[in-house]
Amino acid sequence: MLEIVTVPVTGFQQNCRLIGDPSSGTAVVIDPGGDVPHILQVLKQRGWRCVEIWLTHSHLDHCGGVTELIAASGAKLTAHALEREFRERVAEIAAMYGIPQDQFKACPEPDRAVVASDVLRFGGQKFEVRFTPGHSPGHVVFYCAELGLLLAGDTVFAGSIGRTDLPGGDYEQLMQSIAEQILTLPDSTKLLPGHGPDTTIGEERRSNPFLQDL
Repeated sequence: MLEIVTVPVTGFQQNCRLIGDPSSGTAVVIDPGGDVPHILQVLKQRGWRCVEIWLTHSHLDHCGGVTELIAASGAKLTAHALEREFRERVAEIAAMYGIPQDQFKACPEPDRAVVASDVLRFGGQKFEVRFTPGHSPGHVVFYCAELGLLLAGDTVFAGSIGRTDLPGGDYEQLMQSIAEQILTLPDSTKLLPGHGPDTTIGEERRSNPFLQDL
């Protein structure tokens, strides 16, 4: 049975997720935005070795630690091709926010570039890639039907949605993505967002003020 550990990282308090397979001692790290020594410490405590990195998108708070984690683990990177500009400009974008550039590093291009409906396999489970642009042009989410689990990145949060005022953001596109790719999932699906507490599809359908007209 897979185990999931949440590691909030950097001043952005981005939810880096570690999905571990205790039977093999391996793990997938999703959105390692930074604080890589801490991520490595948690992996070591669990007895897991990072073999893959999956990105929901490539804003600096989600990909700024990828290079360091690959150097430490040799993991393979999976991400969407449309996010290349963000990966290349991590330090420049950090400077725009007044963040010391050495806190985040430019992110390499993926070993595997995913597209909609791709299936990622880990620990005997299948994770469907769903294309959900709007917060960023190449945003994807990862859905595991058997586990009733959605790794939602910055699409939907508990009581909110991803911002669309950043470069490449599009509000109408985000709402369409949520309506077609997220709210079509069962209400019981656990939704693990990129920031803040976990929730469920049903809870957000009922109470999220941004979703009431969908």
